[in-house]
Amino acid sequence: MIRTILAFLIAGLIGSGAVNLLFPPTPRVDSPLQDTVDAMSALTGSQQIPENFMADEPLKLGGEFDPNQYFTVLTHLQMEPGYTLDYVYYYDFMGGYPTLYARPLDQAPYQTVSGGSDDLPSDFYLNHVQADGTPESYFELAVLDIMGQQFYLHWHANYNDTQIIADSDGLARLLDGEFLGSALPADVRSQARQLDVQPVIEIGEKTVTVSFITFTNWGGFYRATYTMQRDFPHTILDVEWEELVPYDCGIMF
Repeated sequence: MIRTILAFLIAGLIGSGAVNLLFPPTPRVDSPLQDTVDAMSALTGSQQIPENFMADEPLKLGGEFDPNQYFTVLTHLQMEPGYTLDYVYYYDFMGGYPTLYARPLDQAPYQTVSGGSDDLPSDFYLNHVQADGTPESYFELAVLDIMGQQFYLHWHANYNDTQIIADSDGLARLLDGEFLGSALPADVRSQARQLDVQPVIEIGEKTVTVSFITFTNWGGFYRATYTMQRDFPHTILDVEWEELVPYDCGIMF
């Protein structure tokens, strides 16, 4: 009876087309992973840099983007109790970008980043983000790592443009789009269409491996493979980038 139930769960996951789970079996994914990526892109891409951040010592005045909104999209993640997700903003004539950190709720927020260095905690903020143990929760951790600091990007910081592709529709939209008025070359699009863009999530006894396709205008298509601890804290043990279809837009900010 137990073997029958396990076989049914594995078949349901693989047949869903949303995720490949090799070990152990878990409930099937409820929502497409590409929807999660698209929702994150909508959150980060819709943010306009506040004027108070366009200064040598950017200060929060209130009303700026709250990265805890991510958890309305990354619904299988939450901050460790007693912590909140916060950031400081760095700006100079070369560009501007946020730096995320996990802030204890009883600690006042950091105010500024001076000269490109800061006094933020040395431990990575993702070490304070908890996954619920579902396959999509580990995928969401990788999404947060790649996309979490892609808001309020200014000038040279826009090199941080890595996009995650999690299904064929996401790939088609990327291939049909343009960047600064230019479409991808025909040979790049042709090679990209041959890619298997379905994410693969392998849950082992102690570690989880999450593999998916990414794209950047300054490098092309890559397969990113994350290895992380299964149990909290979900420390990222390794990230590998395999070049699949090279491309460079040739634009320098």
